Amino acid sequence: MHSQTYKDIIDDKIGEWQQGLERLGKMVEKASVDQKNQLSAKVEEFRSTIDAAISKLRDLDAQETVHNTMETKGKILNIFSSIDKDFGEYQEKTPFML
Repeated sequence: MHSQTYKDIIDDKIGEWQQGLERLGKMVEKASVDQKNQLSAKVEEFRSTIDAAISKLRDLDAQETVHNTMETKGKILNIFSSIDKDFGEYQEKTPFML
């Protein structure tokens, strides 16, 4: 079985988040005038949160060594969970394990 690197896993998760943002963007287009402003603000909030998470994830991946693999794994999972908790309803429902 092929083992994925943290970079591959992070890239896959970022792709899921980007798809979620696209779905949310489509919801904004279809929303009523009253809901458009609220949903647009939510999209920008998610986009900002995801951008910050991507930066942290890239840094963690770059700093990962044999000696800190488990600690890095925990930090990556925490970031994934924090985004998925708020953003999950706009993503594919795929369980995640490292």
